[in-house]
Amino acid sequence: MAQSSLALGTTLQLQTQSGTRADGQPKLKVHKFNHVSPQAADDDLLAVGLALAQLIDEPLVQVERVDVALLTNASGGTGAGGTGAGGSGGGSTGGSGSTGGQGPSA
Repeated sequence: MAQSSLALGTTLQLQTQSGTRADGQPKLKVHKFNHVSPQAADDDLLAVGLALAQLIDEPLVQVERVDVALLTNASGGTGAGGTGAGGSGGGSTGGSGSTGGQGPSA
């Protein structure tokens, strides 16, 4: 059981469509921007993501926020794996597909 968590960092990810595969499925690319403040508001990250997407010459599929935190138990040690990653509900511009919670690994 996790007793506390320590925010280690946040990553802003933009998912764009870089082409189409032979089978007709979209070919997706992820652009990662590390060292984002964990205190940044979701609305602010969405606005930044949309502004950055205008600089990329590919259609935007979605904007993702990935938070990484260290979870500790009551005895002071780290839990299995030490870190956890998952989106906190950043913004999304719609579209299909997802990076499935890919985030920086320890």
